Amino acid sequence: MTEAAITLGNDLGELDRLTAFLNSCAEQFGIDARTCFQLNLVCDELVTNTIMYGYKNEAPGTKAIDVVLGVSGSGLTLLLVDEGIAFNPLERAEVRTDLSVEERGIGGLGIHFVRQVMDELHYERKDNQNRLRLSKKLQAPLEENEL
Repeated sequence: MTEAAITLGNDLGELDRLTAFLNSCAEQFGIDARTCFQLNLVCDELVTNTIMYGYKNEAPGTKAIDVVLGVSGSGLTLLLVDEGIAFNPLERAEVRTDLSVEERGIGGLGIHFVRQVMDELHYERKDNQNRLRLSKKLQAPLEENEL
């Protein structure tokens, strides 16, 4: 497995570094543009949630969020690790997208999106850390006659 990692501070300004990291990894590992775009959205959502809620009582830039991207064979894994408030996003109830905003309330669509885009999600709280591992199968490149 080929891996790359970045440690971000708990500051929304770090999202630009995250985007640059993911784009560089996509180029280096041969990840297609659509998957790279999805990874950027997923990571932006999860890291933003960690900063806003997991580290809500911490001064910006004082805590770390580790992001590890691994590519192997036909899939990729994404590991996000932080020491924020314990939170398992997988325990959050599924969003009722068939209801209006007034009926379902605000919030939860980001986690819903992550569930839709990624193939597998696993959370554990270990050593005072939130550890969220996500995986996604990579689509085989299209043959020239499929374009």
